[in-house]
Amino acid sequence: MSSRWDTFQRMLGIKGGRFRQTGMFGSNIIVGAVLGIISGKYIFEEPLQRYWAEKAAEQAALQGGAAASPGSSQGKSH
Repeated sequence: MSSRWDTFQRMLGIKGGRFRQTGMFGSNIIVGAVLGIISGKYIFEEPLQRYWAEKAAEQAALQGGAAASPGSSQGKSH
C-alpha cells in the first residue's frame, strides 16, 4: 500500500522523485506563464472591453446628470 501511496504523491508532485520531472523546472514555469497570458488575452479580451465600455458610459451618464442638476451631491463629498 505504501508504494501506491508514494506513486500517487509523486504523480501529484507532492513528494519528490522523478515521476513528473521533465526538462528544466524554470523553463516549464516560463512556458506555462506565456501560454496562460496568451490564452487569457483571447478568452477575456472581448468581455473586458465590453465591461469597460459599459462602465465608461455609466460614468458619462452620471457626470452628465450631475452637471444637469447642480443641487445634487450624488457621489461627491463637500
